[in-house]
Amino acid sequence: MAKIVVACGSGVATSETVVGSIKDFLDDHNISGVEVEATDFKGLASVLPKYDVYVWIAKPTQEIQDICDSHGIVDVNGVNILTGNNAEDSFRKIIWALQQMAS
Repeated sequence: MAKIVVACGSGVATSETVVGSIKDFLDDHNISGVEVEATDFKGLASVLPKYDVYVWIAKPTQEIQDICDSHGIVDVNGVNILTGNNAEDSFRKIIWALQQMAS
């Protein structure tokens, strides 16, 4: 099962909104087998390695980017999904990441 994590400052309002949008997108496109969760940014570094895709609300720090790079975690701009501005680009990158895992 693919796992996506969305992180914001508190792991509540903003990230949960984006989680809902991603789940709706996956449902609308009949994509199953993907777990989507929210977390707060403070605890992200310790849990990030167990995920396949990281959707960020605040640009990743160097530490977070290093974890993504070393574990092959695809990072995706979640601000686009939150605002609806260029959301297609972020959803396309999520789909690409899921396809890479399947091949």
